[in-house]
Amino acid sequence: MKKYHQLILIVISITSLLLFLIYRHEYNRLHYVLEVFNFFGRPCNFSDLQTTEFTLKQHDWGPQPTWQELDNGYVYSAFLTGNIEVKAIGLPLDTKKMPRQCYFWFEDLKKPVTGKFSFSKMLNNEAAHFSPFFYYCSGPKLDQVPFAVSFSSRSKKESDVKKILLTDTRVNLHHTNINTTICASPSSFNKKRFIEFFSFHRLLGVESFIFYNKDIPYRLVKLITNLSKRLDVQVAFLPWNYPKGDTGFIHSIIEYDCLFRTYGKSRFIAALEYNEYIVPSRSFTINELLKDLNHDIHRLSLPIQKFCINNVSMNKPLALQNFDVISDFDYNSVRYVYKNIEREFLNTNAVDISKASIHKYVRCGNEVKTTTDYSMQKFSTDFIRSTLIQLLLHNQL
Repeated sequence: MKKYHQLILIVISITSLLLFLIYRHEYNRLHYVLEVFNFFGRPCNFSDLQTTEFTLKQHDWGPQPTWQELDNGYVYSAFLTGNIEVKAIGLPLDTKKMPRQCYFWFEDLKKPVTGKFSFSKMLNNEAAHFSPFFYYCSGPKLDQVPFAVSFSSRSKKESDVKKILLTDTRVNLHHTNINTTICASPSSFNKKRFIEFFSFHRLLGVESFIFYNKDIPYRLVKLITNLSKRLDVQVAFLPWNYPKGDTGFIHSIIEYDCLFRTYGKSRFIAALEYNEYIVPSRSFTINELLKDLNHDIHRLSLPIQKFCINNVSMNKPLALQNFDVISDFDYNSVRYVYKNIEREFLNTNAVDISKASIHKYVRCGNEVKTTTDYSMQKFSTDFIRSTLIQLLLHNQL
């Protein structure tokens, strides 16, 4: 008789466990759905967000940049640093035929004012066939402020030179109201990678994003823009029509453009690629890391750890599936977090890998030696439950 009692107890225990697991699974599904509904205040019709003619107003980062062809190369963006002082990002095709002249354009003057042109190399890369440069233009003191600048390598009619609209970065005109901005370098579009990159750094406390957009579908751009207020984040998409095939220094161009564009508007900035994640080891937010940027330190260098992509499941973020990190560590491979101030020389603090690092997810060869790093797992619950990840997992994006 006791054997039957024990068997009944075992059957009841197993049945109870199975019912508990089923209940827990259904509860979590309902919990995630209710979280999304509660976040939006009411069930959200996402098709309306994609088709509505209304788009929320975003933070003003200045005129939309674009690569414009000049006599001997291209210019991407130009920034007003003083009343009659401009700094631009240029890409000459032949350094022997650099621009020789620059012009300032004013709203109330029919003809431009000739400025003094100079230049400097952006990167110390002698092996490159061509390299980005900084173009400078300065002019006489005037009461008016220019709205555009032009560069020319030979004498041309004033009507033939191209105007590059100026982004005003004079700090006395702005109030710093954003704590941290991340600028994302252009990359071949992948919706899963884009949403996961955005969601994770928003989870860290990043308030503002600038995406340099090469091929992100407009439907998704509009959807993220319309959701930004409810996500309590600033999102901007800037066009990227890079005219050359060489991609070796694109990240550097993005980093400088981001620094100039956010100057006086965001306290801290970092430029990353979509497969790169800032991962603090001792905290759950980026704020603890930013405390190291004091009066004497102007930027932090974070070591890059390369994680091998072995698993790609659509039911979980990529960073929560892959924990094998390449053992051979390159100490020269870093990303920077800047305290956004204008200084010619930057004091840099190297962050120890035990405190924070950049997790970069890449394809690895078969003979690569790896170790395991599970530091990303502490974010797993909040990462998976984040609103956009849940919408992605439920095929609503």
